[in-house]
Amino acid sequence: MDYTKRLVILLIFSIFFTMFIFCDDVPNYRVKVKQIFVPVSVTSLSGDPVTGLTKKDFRIYENGIEQKIINFASEEVPLNVVFLMDVSGSTYLESGDIKQAIIDFSKELKPQDREAIISFNNQSKLILDWCNDLYRVERALDRVMPKGSTVWYDTLYVTFTDLLKGVKGKKVVIGITDGVDTGSIVSFDDALNKAIDSNAQVYIISQTSKLKDLADYYRRNYGARINETDLMKTMYAADSQLKEITYKTGGRLIYPDKLTKPLNEIFVKLIKELRQEYYISYKPHNIFMDGSYRKIKVVVKRPNVLVRYKPGYYAR
Repeated sequence: MDYTKRLVILLIFSIFFTMFIFCDDVPNYRVKVKQIFVPVSVTSLSGDPVTGLTKKDFRIYENGIEQKIINFASEEVPLNVVFLMDVSGSTYLESGDIKQAIIDFSKELKPQDREAIISFNNQSKLILDWCNDLYRVERALDRVMPKGSTVWYDTLYVTFTDLLKGVKGKKVVIGITDGVDTGSIVSFDDALNKAIDSNAQVYIISQTSKLKDLADYYRRNYGARINETDLMKTMYAADSQLKEITYKTGGRLIYPDKLTKPLNEIFVKLIKELRQEYYISYKPHNIFMDGSYRKIKVVVKRPNVLVRYKPGYYAR
């Protein structure tokens, strides 16, 4: 092959290679494989935790493809718990019960656990940074007085992007709210995506039904006119969002009922539930971190059990 032909071939190859490297249509995917951690709660049909399960009792799938479980833990792990305490005017009637429930929960913490508290009404405020000190918890709650509007979405957003940033281990967010947002800058979808990315489990103690009690209170004492249709629409929309964020993070939406179980008893039961979860992880077969949503399915080889876990994650 003479010099001219070799030069032409080299030029063609160079042009092709350059087009391949700089073509906008070629996706640039990261291939750094990370472990996906999945807390799994297994309970009987009556709601009691099922203990004594081993790694062999679990199978996990991503987008329908079975994955190999890398790590499995059934022992207790330290808890990092964030309380999101709604102190807007709509929670006025429940303020005392909420404070006592947080105190009773804090009494059940072990030395290796940590907690933080964010109160929110027309703004979010970190009233207790990470600690394990009952006296500081009580002092922080003493300074809280319900009033004003609600920035619920903003509070969720800053919790996952700021307070939980860099926190290792088991992360749990417990919200006590009616779920009605009246003044946030960010949207619910923005907050939801950050919640999923954080790998934290979100549990919500729903106060949505208390909106009717509050409406009746203002109607009786101040003669306020309440549009029942608008109130029901507001409650339904708030409840739907609370269900979505708890489900997609592997947590749970809890409806308290004073007649059957006081709020503080619900909190004490919840911390026991958190301690008895199984903790598994895997490295996905699909190694490309392309930002897509990957569905997770966990199967437990035991009859008559309820299994709860986060149903997916964003690969990024």
